[in-house]
Amino acid sequence: MTFAGLLILAAGLFVMAVASFPLLVRFKAARHLPQIFSALRYSNFRWFWINGATQAMAQGMQFLVLGLLVLDVTGSSIQLGLVAFIYGAPNLVFSMLGGVIADRSDRLRLLISTRLGVSVLVLVLAILKIAGLLEIWHVYVIMFLLGTVQALNNPARMALVADLVERKDMMNAVALHTMVNQSGQIVGPALAGGIIELAGTGPALLVNAGLYLTGILFLFLIKGLPPQEPAPKATLVGDLLSGLRHIRSAPVLYTIIGMAVAFTFFAMSYRQVLPAFTRDMLDVGAGGTGLLWLSAGLGSLVGSLIVASLGDFRHKARLMVGSLLFLCVVLTLFAWSPWYWVSWILFFFVGVASLGGFWPLATTLVQLNVPNEVRGRVLSVLQLAPAVHFLSGLLLAVGAEAVGWPVAITGTVAMTLLVTLWLGIWRPVLRRLEE
Repeated sequence: MTFAGLLILAAGLFVMAVASFPLLVRFKAARHLPQIFSALRYSNFRWFWINGATQAMAQGMQFLVLGLLVLDVTGSSIQLGLVAFIYGAPNLVFSMLGGVIADRSDRLRLLISTRLGVSVLVLVLAILKIAGLLEIWHVYVIMFLLGTVQALNNPARMALVADLVERKDMMNAVALHTMVNQSGQIVGPALAGGIIELAGTGPALLVNAGLYLTGILFLFLIKGLPPQEPAPKATLVGDLLSGLRHIRSAPVLYTIIGMAVAFTFFAMSYRQVLPAFTRDMLDVGAGGTGLLWLSAGLGSLVGSLIVASLGDFRHKARLMVGSLLFLCVVLTLFAWSPWYWVSWILFFFVGVASLGGFWPLATTLVQLNVPNEVRGRVLSVLQLAPAVHFLSGLLLAVGAEAVGWPVAITGTVAMTLLVTLWLGIWRPVLRRLEE
């Protein structure tokens, strides 16, 4: 079977598994549900979970398709990093505004409206490509708009999790949501790689837009959410400052958020420029890159399932720090590997440690240590972490041009390790959290 066939088959199996499992759960009594899936006994969370899978696949497709499109048009790794930067800049600037809006408005309606905006933008891009009218400046403009809309979407999506489950199921819900979100973002590129090899980037963008629209339908099935308390009257700046003051007054929050920013800026900087890395280091195209993403997706799935199975695990902070240390080891080995299938195995463990281990644990600790009235604003600051890796991708691409990919990625790992040792081990905040 060809790369394209493998990729499409794997993505199809993932979609069927995600869509069918929560629907089967509703026919089982809650007391018989394994602890690893306990949050799925809430019907609203099940629909949110399926929506997350669909939307994450669409977002994962989006970045691989656009990455290969930019490489095809310009042939430049730096141009690819620039496109990621253009997406990340508004994501970073407007993320905190999204947190304020999430605290002031209906989070579900905000989620639906922003996802609809993303669907329209990707559809416009698909039409321009198929019509033969697409130019690189179109990609710049649409990526800037996508980054802006995504900045408004992310805080509402994260804050909504707490409205769907009880507190005792929070860690399980966050882990399951992270599992399907990150796995979908990895399987999405696998699906995109197969479609591109068979039909090209235009049809891949059409499928991308269709996935975004399909995911919105599941959000309309969420009913009976607890009423959101009206936010106290304050200016926009006042709301922003109150969220920052809350973080400053809680050492555990600014410690975790600091580690998360270092994690994404340094250790995850490769994500948006991976097509250039695989072209230069492993000599593979869309199919090979998509299959590599599938490996990380399987790893993040395994890691998230492990976290979900722990329930209300006491030593969350220690496990979070351990995940980062393990990531530093496997990412360094991945950077220097010239063999595709060795890299495939190493990338599996990158997924286990990063998107399956560190991120759900960091998100859970923040969710458990923030009151609902400022949840959106605090989570919007946490969402600065995913935004910054779009900016660092450009820096990594420039560094790779100068010193090569292995040295450049090893440098990012070294910075991740330093921050982890400082905030996670040397400072006592996280140790005191578990006393």
